[in-house]
Amino acid sequence: MVPLHNSVSVETFNFGAMSFGWTTKPQDSLVPFDPLFGDYNVLLDGHAHTTVSDGRLSPEQLVDYSIAQGCNAVIVTDHNTVRGGLQAEKYAKAKYPGEFVVIPGMEYSNCRIHMNFININTTVKVGNKEFPSDEDMQLAINRVHELGGLVIVNHIPWSNRTLERLGTPRLLNHPSVESLIRWGVDGFEIINQATFDLPTFQHVRARNSSAGRPLVLMTGSDVHMPNTAFAWTVLRAKSLSKDAIMDEIWNARTSFLFDPTGNRANIIPAYSSSYLALAPLMELAGYFSTFYDHYPGQYSFHGTHCQHDIVDFHGSSVGLFVVYLIAGVLLFELVYRVLGLVAGLVKQRINQRSVSDD
Repeated sequence: MVPLHNSVSVETFNFGAMSFGWTTKPQDSLVPFDPLFGDYNVLLDGHAHTTVSDGRLSPEQLVDYSIAQGCNAVIVTDHNTVRGGLQAEKYAKAKYPGEFVVIPGMEYSNCRIHMNFININTTVKVGNKEFPSDEDMQLAINRVHELGGLVIVNHIPWSNRTLERLGTPRLLNHPSVESLIRWGVDGFEIINQATFDLPTFQHVRARNSSAGRPLVLMTGSDVHMPNTAFAWTVLRAKSLSKDAIMDEIWNARTSFLFDPTGNRANIIPAYSSSYLALAPLMELAGYFSTFYDHYPGQYSFHGTHCQHDIVDFHGSSVGLFVVYLIAGVLLFELVYRVLGLVAGLVKQRINQRSVSDD
C-alpha cells in the first residue's frame, strides 16, 4: 500500500480480483520435523487473516488461497473478531464439503501480546484493551476455555523485536513463556512465516518431556496478503473434520513441515487502476517526504499506537530544497535571457540580410 498522505492510502494491487488456480504440494519434497511422526493426512495453516480485519483477501478468497498453498485446513484468526472465520467456514462447507476444513477463531491483539483463540464462535472481548494487565489476560484465557477453545501464543520473536528508532520492543512488557504457561495457555506458535522461534520450541519440548498435559506446537503463515508459504502444521486426524483436527491439536499431536526458502507460489496480482491513475501525483508528493521521517510505532488494534510516535524533521533538506529552488529559478532566468539575446541577434541578422537583398 502506498501512502497518499497521513490519512489516505491507495492499494497498489487489486487483490479482490485474484483467483488461485494452482496447487503446491509441500509433502512431495518435505518431511515432518519430528522424523518419528509418521504419516499425516492434514496440512493446516494455523494463523490467517482476511479483509474482515487487516488482510487483503476476503474470507472466501482465503479458503481458495489456502488450498492453492497445499492446505486442507486453516484456522482463520482476524484481529479481535471471529467474523472472518465464521464467514470462511460457511463458504468452505458449501463449496468444499468433506474436502477442506475451516476452524474459526480470533487473534487477541493489543500492545502486550498477540494470541490466537481457536475453535470459538464468539468474539472474546473480556480482558482485551490497549494495555491489558496480567489479570486481564488471564480473564481472556479463562473465557476462551469456557467457550471450549484453545489459546496459542503467537510470534514471540516478532513481538519482542526492537523497533527501529523507537528503541522499544514492538509489543511492550510481553509476558514470559513461564508466566503464560502458569496462566493456562495451551501452546505456542513456533514458526511464523519464515521465522523459527527456536528458544520457545526448545522450552516447550523440554517441558513436554516432563509430566502434565503437553503444550501444543503450531505454525502459521500469518497471511495478510498472498505470499510465499514456509510452514505447514501436520496432523494425523481420524477424519477430515473440525472435531477430529481439534482433538489432535488439543492432545498436542502435531508436527510441521518447514522450508525456510519457501515455495514458489504463483502470485501475480494485477495493479489497482486507482494506483495507476494516482501514481504520478503520489511520486511528486513523495518528494516532500524526504523532509522528515515518521516512526508511528506498532498499531494496537484498538485505534491507537503502542509507542509515542517520533518525527525526525530534516531542516537541512528543507534549506537545501530552498537553495535548489532559487538556483533553479536563477538558472531558468539566465537561460531565458540568453535565449532571448540569441533570438534577438538572429532576428537582427535576418533583417540586415533582407535589407541588403533589397
